[in-house]
Amino acid sequence: MKAVVCRSPGDLVLEDHPAPAAPPAGWALVAVSHVGICGTDYHIFEGKH
Repeated sequence: MKAVVCRSPGDLVLEDHPAPAAPPAGWALVAVSHVGICGTDYHIFEGKH
């Protein structure tokens, strides 16, 4: 699976990560096709938070 990782302010890296194991009873594994970010996320990315 792919993951976008913020290594340091302003530095995003697309990485391959192993798929998680089957979830335990009562948990769910959800496929995500789209995401959004809020203003706080952007400030963290810029290193201002």
